[in-house]
Amino acid sequence: MKNLKTTLFTIAMITMATMSSYAQSKAESKTEKFIFIFRGEDMHIQTANYELKEVKDYIQLWITWQQGLAQKGILVGGDPLQTIGKVVNGKSKVVTDGAVLASGQTVDGYLIVNAKDITEAVEIAKGCPLLTKEKGKVEVRPIQKQN
Repeated sequence: MKNLKTTLFTIAMITMATMSSYAQSKAESKTEKFIFIFRGEDMHIQTANYELKEVKDYIQLWITWQQGLAQKGILVGGDPLQTIGKVVNGKSKVVTDGAVLASGQTVDGYLIVNAKDITEAVEIAKGCPLLTKEKGKVEVRPIQKQN
């Protein structure tokens, strides 16, 4: 099971990495960058049962979606996040567990895409496989331009 999990994850990341440089150069000149922050709570790449057909199909949806974004020249990059994390809070620098939000959801990963505006970025985000899950959310935010 661990080998299948590692293989699927590696395939997804290699596909994304090899296509993202092409996509970035093709679309970068006339677009803005947006980050998609993926929030969910019912399946994570680290904890998924890779022996289930449903899980394999779901991962294939992600691979296909990301490949499509890359082929269209809009995928810049992204990564899944681990299930652990910390948040350093305020002036007193109190450290708390940060992988789970107050709502019980986790921030599972992100992608950066090129789009002409936030409306187009939202339309792109609507194709995200996470939105096939009842509690899945994609936060779409513009990345501040560097002068």
